[in-house]
Amino acid sequence: MPVTSSSYPSSHPKDASCDLGPLGCAFRSWGRALGRNRYATGTLGCVDLEWLETFLAVVDRGGFTAASEQIHRSQSRVSAHIASLERQLGVRLLDRTRRPATPTAAGEVFARHARDIVAGLGSARAAVGALKGMDERSLTVITTPCVGAAFFPQVLARVTAERPGLRVELAERYWNDAERRFLADGGAMAVLPRLEPPAATGLRERVLWREDLKVVVSADHELTRNGGPVAVERLVRFPLLACRASGDGDSDLRRLLARRGAVAEPRVTADNPVTLTSLVRAGVGVAVVNAVALAPVDLTGLAVLDLDEPQPCRVVAAYWNDVLLDTDIGRRVHRAVVDAPVPEGAERVEQVERPG
Repeated sequence: MPVTSSSYPSSHPKDASCDLGPLGCAFRSWGRALGRNRYATGTLGCVDLEWLETFLAVVDRGGFTAASEQIHRSQSRVSAHIASLERQLGVRLLDRTRRPATPTAAGEVFARHARDIVAGLGSARAAVGALKGMDERSLTVITTPCVGAAFFPQVLARVTAERPGLRVELAERYWNDAERRFLADGGAMAVLPRLEPPAATGLRERVLWREDLKVVVSADHELTRNGGPVAVERLVRFPLLACRASGDGDSDLRRLLARRGAVAEPRVTADNPVTLTSLVRAGVGVAVVNAVALAPVDLTGLAVLDLDEPQPCRVVAAYWNDVLLDTDIGRRVHRAVVDAPVPEGAERVEQVERPG
C-alpha cells in the first residue's frame, strides 16, 4: 500500500470579495470595534485570518522583525497586515512608540479573542479534514523528518497490516511549519516536538518521549580524548553545526546555551541530520543533534558524545482531534502511535493525555 511523503501547497482559494486567511476562512463582520471607532457604526469590512496570525506573532515575539522571521513574511507585509487590521477595527492595537512594540489596552483584549478565533477555526478545519480523509480510507499524518524516519516505520507497519487497503500520506514538515499545516490541512494526527505555547484548543496531547542532545565529531577529534560528557563551556570553543530553529525561533542548541549562560552562534544550520553529519566529516565543525535524529544515520568514522547537561533538551508529543477516535481507522492509528516503542536514543514518558 502506498505510503508517501509530501509537501503542502501554500496557496489558498480566494473568495470573490475578500482574501481568505491561512485556515481558509474569513470574517465579514466583527460588530462594534474595541475602543473609539472613527468609522460610522455598522458592519466592518472583511477581516482576514492571516491578519490575526500576523498580529498574534507580533504580540508573542515582541516586535515586527521577530514576527516576520517566525511567520516567514516580509516586514513590510507584517506592517501592512497590522495597519489593515487596525483600520478595519478603528482602533490602535500596538504602541509603536515603544521598542519593541507592545499591545495597547485594546490590543491586549483583542489578542485574547483573536487566539480563540484562530484556534477554534483551525481545530474545526483539522477535525473536518481528518474525518473526510478517514471516510475515504486515507489519512494524513504530520511529523518532522527525523521523527518520521526513526518512529513511523514501526507504526505504519502495524496500521497497514491491520488495514491493507489504507492509504497513508506521511507529511514530513519541518518543525517551524508543522503546527500551522496540521491545523490548516486537516491532518488526522501529528507527532511533533512539543508545541510551545500549548496546542490549539480542541487538540489533545500525549507526551511520548524525551531525548537529549548529542555531540557528533570525527572519530579523531580532540573532544574524544578526555572521555566523559562534553562541558558546554568547552563545546562553544569549536564551530557549531545545528538543526534549524523551531517555530518560536529558538533552536534546541540556543535554548541549551541560554540555560548555561553561554553565547555562540552556529556556523551552519540545516534541516537534515544527514547533512550535519556530512559536514562533520568534511571538517566544517562540531554538530549538536537530538539523539533520535541520529538513530537512522550512518555514523561510520564519527563519534557520538554526551553533553554535560542534566535536562533532556527535547520532548516529543502526539496531537489529535477527538474526531480521530470516532472511526475504526483513527482508533487504530492512535493506538499504534501510543503503543509503539520509543525510538533509539529516547526515554519514554508515562503521561495521560490532556486537552490542548
